[in-house]
Amino acid sequence: MSGTGLLHELTSAFVEIDYPRVKELIKKAINSNIPANDILKAMQEGTIAVGKKYENGEYFLSELMAVGEFFKTGLEELNPYLSKANVASVGAVVVGTVKGDLHDIGKNLFKTLLQSSAFTVYDLGIDVAPEQFVDELRKTKAGILAMSSLLTTTMDQMRVVIEELKNAGLRSKLKVIVGGNPMTEEFGKEIGADAAVRDAVIGVRVCKKWVEGT
Repeated sequence: MSGTGLLHELTSAFVEIDYPRVKELIKKAINSNIPANDILKAMQEGTIAVGKKYENGEYFLSELMAVGEFFKTGLEELNPYLSKANVASVGAVVVGTVKGDLHDIGKNLFKTLLQSSAFTVYDLGIDVAPEQFVDELRKTKAGILAMSSLLTTTMDQMRVVIEELKNAGLRSKLKVIVGGNPMTEEFGKEIGADAAVRDAVIGVRVCKKWVEGT
């Protein structure tokens, strides 16, 4: 099989949610000395295609989460090769679940979908204090902050973080997106976020529009 054919098969395996085939094809592509960038692109195309099927109602959250895990595993396999390649990033995002909230499934899915769209992601994990977000944004100079909360009792921490960003003189230098199951556009506006979403696919689309300037 040619390199192009192998990569096409890899993309198709993602779309068909066929993990054993994905794993096999990634190893085959690496052993065939196909550039890591090209393998990553095929993985990205497959993940994005699944995201579109999810948006169209052809796939459900279970498929979206499965392909997110495929991509994460494939990325771990590729990382030693990608570190030697010049991989272009479209932008940087700091992500984290706010202080007091220990949920990370939605955050992790969002992170993986960002990575599949060529973003550099700095993941602070769960139970992240406001000052940790501020410190990471200072350090990385990322242009986007993404905060997650699954609990209505911790959502107000997002307001605290945004106030801390203002105090640190960082708010005007970046975009803030907030997400989680209880999220509403009204709450996002109230706390001064640039976007508020309940869906990881929509969140990534918003971030892409920001970096593309559309």
